[in-house]
Amino acid sequence: MMRMYFSVFLFTVLLPILTAKATPLSLMPMPQQVSMTEGSLVFENEIKVAIHGFSAQRQAFLLARMQQYIERITGKPILLRVVKGGKADLTIRVENIETELQFPQLNMPEDYQLHIEEDGIVLSATSVFGAQHGLASLLQLAQSKVLGQLTLPYTAISDGPRFPWRGLLIDSVRHFMPIATIKRQLDGMAAAKLNVLHWHLTDDQGWRMESKVFPKLTQLASDGLYYRQSEVKEVIEYASLLGIRVVPEFGMPGHASAIAVAYPELMTKSQPYEMERHWGVFKPLLNIARPDVYAFIDDLLAEMTSLFPDGYLHIGGDEVEPEHWLESPEIQGLMEKHALKDGHDLQNYFNTRVQKIIAKHQRVMMGWDEIFHPALPKDTVVQSWRGHDSLNAIAEAGYQGILSTGFYIDQPQYSSFHYRNDPHPVLPTVDLTQPRVLSLAFTVPRLKGSAVKGELVVLGGQVLIKLNNNRHQLVQTDRPITSKTQQFTAAMDSWMGPLQFEFNTAQQQGAAMIGNSRYPLTLEALEKPQPVEVSTPLSQVNDGRILGGEATIWSEMVTEHNLDIRIWPRLFVIAERLWSAKTLTDSKQMYARLDHISDFAHNVIGLGHKTQQQAGFSRLISTTLDEPKRKATLELLTHLAELVEPSHYYTRHHIKFLNDEYHQFAALDKFVDYVAVESRQVRLLEERVASYIAGDNTALAHIGAILQRWQAGLEALTLLQQSPKLTEAHSTALKVTQFIELSQQVLKVCKGALQAPHLDSHLLALQNLTDEVVITGIYPVRALYLHCK
Repeated sequence: MMRMYFSVFLFTVLLPILTAKATPLSLMPMPQQVSMTEGSLVFENEIKVAIHGFSAQRQAFLLARMQQYIERITGKPILLRVVKGGKADLTIRVENIETELQFPQLNMPEDYQLHIEEDGIVLSATSVFGAQHGLASLLQLAQSKVLGQLTLPYTAISDGPRFPWRGLLIDSVRHFMPIATIKRQLDGMAAAKLNVLHWHLTDDQGWRMESKVFPKLTQLASDGLYYRQSEVKEVIEYASLLGIRVVPEFGMPGHASAIAVAYPELMTKSQPYEMERHWGVFKPLLNIARPDVYAFIDDLLAEMTSLFPDGYLHIGGDEVEPEHWLESPEIQGLMEKHALKDGHDLQNYFNTRVQKIIAKHQRVMMGWDEIFHPALPKDTVVQSWRGHDSLNAIAEAGYQGILSTGFYIDQPQYSSFHYRNDPHPVLPTVDLTQPRVLSLAFTVPRLKGSAVKGELVVLGGQVLIKLNNNRHQLVQTDRPITSKTQQFTAAMDSWMGPLQFEFNTAQQQGAAMIGNSRYPLTLEALEKPQPVEVSTPLSQVNDGRILGGEATIWSEMVTEHNLDIRIWPRLFVIAERLWSAKTLTDSKQMYARLDHISDFAHNVIGLGHKTQQQAGFSRLISTTLDEPKRKATLELLTHLAELVEPSHYYTRHHIKFLNDEYHQFAALDKFVDYVAVESRQVRLLEERVASYIAGDNTALAHIGAILQRWQAGLEALTLLQQSPKLTEAHSTALKVTQFIELSQQVLKVCKGALQAPHLDSHLLALQNLTDEVVITGIYPVRALYLHCK
């Protein structure tokens, strides 16, 4: 793309990104308003700083961090010298003066204005938290074109967040995360302008939070892996210095196996319990008919709220299986006394009592979708993992809500999918008066759990799909569909990720791509389709009840050794969706900036997504190899990892379940555990294939060059046979080599130099659903073959 030059030019959030290199527009999240003029400030030895409105503690903390980050950018120290009078190079002014360290709270002002001009830098903000966001933008703008020099382009930014709640949930239970690991994620969150750490501290597999009132919680139910109260205070202070709230989650009345181990007398079935080692949903429930259960909760929360200053407290409340309740005579008596009809009523009875306890401790109760009930106290925030329809129903009923569906980053999913996932989605118009042209039922079996049931309905020229109990959703197809159409594809987003369906009505079968994982599906005629029901937009008042969103990193398949690989840089994309303008939707532009931000996050912020991969691969290489062979093997693994992806959605979880490796003691130290969620190389291949299919014949040569580069990097495959832990990586590499050879045959087909009638089936045969590593390039190359054929 030609670079465009202007003497004075204005960039808005809609302007295309010109290059993936460090340009002034490589900001993420993109500010609400950015304007730039030619020229830049250059610093070599010192920057004189005047700060007005910060507490002494926050000022010292921020200056030390800025100094460290600038040194990482320039390669040498540049002194930040505080001046009280005279001219400053950087002036920071805060309207709401902080005299002593403030803890951030919901709806704190986070706006800022940043001006970089010939006379210097001026950063103004309503609060210290907004000023910190301005400094985060300043760092992203900073470059070092000459070693030892800091260059800042002349820029004016006026900015503030779209949503007040922008969070990350970290699960420290399934796999324990050390304090240093938590702090590093906080560093990244601050760089991405996120403002809530939702800390998942208790679950079936352990209790990770020290309680001095109930010491058996950690003595008996933590394996010695828990946070001391002093460590938690340290994290909370560190987070507050970064402008990040810490919201704790203590799960109840379900996900309570750890409580059952420590205090079995509090459970509906009072019996001895052992630590739960497997992943899943389990049955122990608190006995909500007993007064001592509420006394336990009251005393526990009195202790916890003395440690956690945030105004919100999360009780979990998800996946409550009422079996133990419904089998208990004591609970049956409670149901009869209070006219409770079922498990949902029982849970709401419990939630209502707990909400009063939480309110007594001056906190607002939060929980997952399952706590939503018509009689739930209105002063409750509901976090949705069940989807937009659930979240909208919560808002329409008068409750505040937070979206997490579509932001589950423990699932490998594409950044573009997260980018399309908006708490306030734009809903297409569907004309329900159009005649029904076609109705089909389909089933997508999963490796674990029940199959996904679907219905496809064609109304006039509109194609809609309904999945399980969700509403019908308008989908995109590759061609107009009539009652006689036998083969077509349909694309949509869902709670599972991006879906690409292939339907073959003649053979009554097809496939569903869930991200990069290809599932078979079966088709059948649908004589009595369900009434078509589509989502409708929220009113302005109800829209306002949606506070924002939270990404979640559940840790069944994540340890401290690959946590950063799973979170970063994707979390910047979700942060942008929650911070920046709703109109900012171009994925290609986003990816261009993401490549730069990934390097920035590694080099400047110190996030571990790149170092963890290299360290993980290094541990897989045999120590008996000499240094040149170890280095060559590491380079080979790094190249191979750029060409493949871990299987998407929860496919890997289900494979682990089938292999009896879905538990706390299963090692997560294979090649696949250190492979990034999405391959930039495959994305470039997809772009070239799409260009060729759209009519750009020159793209074929580019595809050939890509394949040649891939092939050249795999020439030393025998190295992988010399390390026992790389057996699976070697098998994957052999398949990638076969894939490249088949792809080169596809290019010959497209050039008319080869007749090969079954290449598509040969490509698909390289990949099994039970493979944890996916050769994702198979699918764009198959599309190229079908086009050329």
